[in-house]
Amino acid sequence: MLAGKISDGKKKTLRRLRWRKRKQRNTSNIVVLAEQNQKDRNVVCVGSIDGVTEEIQRRNPSSSSSPHLPTPLSWSSTSFMSHHPSEHEKKCSGLSTSWKWSKPSSTTLLLDHDQQILFHPRTSSSTQVILADRPLDKTGKHRWEIVVPAVYGTSMMFGIATREQQRTSQNFTNLIGIDQHGWGLSHHGLLWHNGISRAYLSKTIEPLKPCLIALEFDADQRTLSYTIDNQSMGVAFQNIPRDVSIYPAVSSTSAQSTMLLKHRCRTCSSLKDICVKRLRPTALRNSMNHFDLPQHLLRHIHIE
Repeated sequence: MLAGKISDGKKKTLRRLRWRKRKQRNTSNIVVLAEQNQKDRNVVCVGSIDGVTEEIQRRNPSSSSSPHLPTPLSWSSTSFMSHHPSEHEKKCSGLSTSWKWSKPSSTTLLLDHDQQILFHPRTSSSTQVILADRPLDKTGKHRWEIVVPAVYGTSMMFGIATREQQRTSQNFTNLIGIDQHGWGLSHHGLLWHNGISRAYLSKTIEPLKPCLIALEFDADQRTLSYTIDNQSMGVAFQNIPRDVSIYPAVSSTSAQSTMLLKHRCRTCSSLKDICVKRLRPTALRNSMNHFDLPQHLLRHIHIE
C-alpha cells in the first residue's frame, strides 16, 4: 500500500513538472514571437484612422499596438477635418467626382473603399507610387484633397503622372518626376519633373504634423497648382502635354505612412455638367430611366 501511494505521488509530481515546463515553453515562444514582430516592425498601429487598426488586425490577428510610432498617426480623419476643415469644400460649386486609388503592390494596402493608402505596413526598403484608378477628364479644373496625418521619412510626394510612370524603386527616391512621365511635389518643398528639381515652397512641410494638401489640375490651361493647409502656393507646373492621359499620383518611402483621399471635384465646364450636378442630389436619381435619358448620360450621373 505504501509503495502504491509513493508511486501515485511521483506520478502527480511528474505531471506538475511537465505542466510547468509546457507553460514556460509557451511563454518563451510568445516572448520570442513578440520580439521578432517588433524587430520586423510587423506590429502596426496607426491609431483610429478610419479603421486602419481594425483592418490590420483582421489581416494579422497576432498584431497589437506599438508605442513606438509617431503620435500624429493616432489622429482620425474626422478629428483632423474638424481642426483643419477644407475651405474649398464648403464653397465648392463644381461637380463631385468619385475616383479612387488603383490596386497597389504587396508593400502597400488600400483601405476605406480604396480611398486610404497605408504604405509599407511593416518595414520600408523601397519607394512606392500609387495612381488613381482612372484618368482625369481632359477638360475643366480638377481638384482633390489629401489628408496626411504625419509627414516624415526620405520622401513623400503628391502630383500627377501618366500610365508610364515608374511605380516602384528599390531605392529611397523622389519617384514622381524622376522622368518625363510625372510631375510631383516632395514634402521637402521641391518640385520634380524630368529628373530635375527646383524650389517651390519657402520651407519644408513640417514633419510629424498633420497636413491638408490640395492639388488642382487645369486640363484646359495644362497647369498644376498646390494648396497647403488652405493656403494657395500658386502654379507649380505649366505646359503639361495634351496628348497623354493624366492620373493623380502619390508616393512614399516611409514605413507605416498613410494618406487619406478626401474632397474631389471638377468645375462644370459644359451644359451636360451643369445638368448632372442638378440631377444628382434630387429624388429623380433613382427613377431616371423613366425619362428616356441616353444611357451615356445615365452612366455619367451614377458613376462619376
